[in-house]
Amino acid sequence: NQLIKTPNLLPLHSPIRRASVDLIGRGFGVWSDFVNLTGVIMTLLELQTDPMVPIEVKKAIAQSGNIPGTGSKECLAAAATVRAAYQASILIANNRPQQTVTALSKEILTFKKDVEVGLSIQSLSGFPSSYHSVLDKGRYPIYLLVQNIIEKTKTRDLASIIVKIVEIMLFCIDTEQFKTRTLSELVPSLTKNALLDYCSATQQVAVGSVEGLIHVFDVKSAKCTPLYAHNSATSAVSFSANGRTLVTFSEHEGRVSIWQSNSGLLALMSPGPLKLVRVVDALNPNTHASKSPYFKWEAPKLASLHLNDGTKKSFAV
Repeated sequence: NQLIKTPNLLPLHSPIRRASVDLIGRGFGVWSDFVNLTGVIMTLLELQTDPMVPIEVKKAIAQSGNIPGTGSKECLAAAATVRAAYQASILIANNRPQQTVTALSKEILTFKKDVEVGLSIQSLSGFPSSYHSVLDKGRYPIYLLVQNIIEKTKTRDLASIIVKIVEIMLFCIDTEQFKTRTLSELVPSLTKNALLDYCSATQQVAVGSVEGLIHVFDVKSAKCTPLYAHNSATSAVSFSANGRTLVTFSEHEGRVSIWQSNSGLLALMSPGPLKLVRVVDALNPNTHASKSPYFKWEAPKLASLHLNDGTKKSFAV
């Protein structure tokens, strides 16, 4: 970590630094027990925030691994360092996806808490243990890193970290983008998971967890409201089109929970918080009829739960 850390005795964009970055990425599985994962990831992210490298070049590196165009010797060297850092961070994240997500989530939570109490990023950046400046400048490389984790990690392995992944992505994505784009457009691979659903009408994200909690995020504020839905792991969640109804399912319980916000005249003023209105038995507990159940809305007030054995259960809401 000392070889890639900035600043140190090595020139910032020297071949030996890039070799060190490449080595720590390729060999991370060997010496992961002897280095600080958070420190390594944050250092690699810091290298990727180099202002000498335009965002278009960083996108090209992420998409193809190539450095496009021509430029000065210094700019090309900086781009090569960014590429080495990007590739190393991807290798580490693929080797330790859960640990990487947990480390990022923890640092982002600390960042947000400090900002909420009025501490400036500039004042905190002076502390050796603070990564606030890296987090503030490194939202795009963090987004790319977590996007890769989503794409490379099996669905069943994402279940334990999907809530943290959503927290990280909402930190990275500019909320203004939600005015013209949906979450499925911004993070396509994430919204394919039945444990998550996004409602464009209310701009809320519902995420199921292995603990049975449903985390409902407001994308504008990134604030989260927990719903105590199930006593076992959540298997699927889905919003109605208007966002006023949420259905959730736990395969281990064999039950569907139906949540609703205000209706009628109250809904015109404010949808209000979701409240549990009904619990429906869907199948016998512990039968595990499906590995990947999912919901589908047949009509505005009719949801169906689809199981991999070809059966479905419909629920009027």
